[in-house]
Amino acid sequence: MEPTVFLVEADDVLVQNLKIFMEMNDFKLISAFNGKEGLEILSNIEFLPDLIISDILMPEMDGYDFYMKVAENSEWSRIPFFFLSGKAEPDDVRFGKMLGADDYITKPFKAKELLKRIKKTLKKHIKISKDSKILEEELKEILKFEEPSLKKHRRADFFYIFYMTWNNESEPVLKDYYPKNEIPSLNLKDLTSQLYSTLIKMYKFEELSESSQFTLRVVRDLVDAYALVDKMGDNSQDEAGTFMLCAITPNSHYLQSKMIRDVLSKIASKIKVNKEWNVKEYWEQLLEIE
Repeated sequence: MEPTVFLVEADDVLVQNLKIFMEMNDFKLISAFNGKEGLEILSNIEFLPDLIISDILMPEMDGYDFYMKVAENSEWSRIPFFFLSGKAEPDDVRFGKMLGADDYITKPFKAKELLKRIKKTLKKHIKISKDSKILEEELKEILKFEEPSLKKHRRADFFYIFYMTWNNESEPVLKDYYPKNEIPSLNLKDLTSQLYSTLIKMYKFEELSESSQFTLRVVRDLVDAYALVDKMGDNSQDEAGTFMLCAITPNSHYLQSKMIRDVLSKIASKIKVNKEWNVKEYWEQLLEIE
C-alpha cells in the first residue's frame, strides 16, 4: 500500500505540482485548503495518513491552531507532522519545532529534498511506533489505577519519577525514584521487571543498545505515564547498556505533555554524559507544570 501524505495548503498550484511529484515516487497525496477543512477530513477519512504537512498562514484556521487540534487527538497525535511555510525566520522555525513538529520546511523548497526528509521521518516513525505500541500495552496492564482511589489523594501524589538500567549481563536495576513513598496501586518492583521482560522480547540486547531514543505516553484513567528509553553514553559509570526514565503524572493537555517530556529529556542528557542529577529537583519541576 502506498504511503499517504496529507497536505494542508491553500496554494492550489503547489498542491497539484506536489501531488504529481509524490505520485511519481509511489506516494499518495491528499489535501485540504485550510486547517478547518483538514480536521474535517481527518475526522471522516477511512485510513489515517502516514504523515501530515501543513502550511502556517491559511484562512479560517492557521497551521498552528490546526497542529494543536491534531496534537489533542490521541490517534492523530501519533502521525508525524511537518510545517511547510514561507515564515522562514529562525524564530519561526524554532517556534514550530518547539511546539513538537517533526520538521519545518521553508518555502521555496526542492521537492526531492522534501521527499528525502519524508522518507527518513517515516522510516524512523515505523520503528518507534512498533516499539511504543508494545510498551504501551505493557504499561496499560501494569498501571491499573482506580479513579475512586485516586480522588482520595493530593495532586502531588500523582507525580512520580523512576530511573532504571540494564545490560546484557544483568537484570534491571532500579537506580533511583521519587517520592520514596509509593503511590497507590504502583508496585515499582513489578513495573520495572515487567517492562524489562517486554523489552528483551522485542530486541536482542545488541539491537536495543543501538536503537535511538524514543518516548511514549500512556493515558490510564486520571493518570498519564511517560517513558523514555535510551542507551548509555560512552562516559557513563554504568557498563554499556540501556536506561529508562518514567514519569507518572496527572492527565495533562498537549503543552503540559511536551514540558513533561522535556523534563525527562533533560535528565537523559545528563545520564548520557555522566553528570550528576537530583531526582527530587526534577520531580519538583514536574510539580510546577501548569
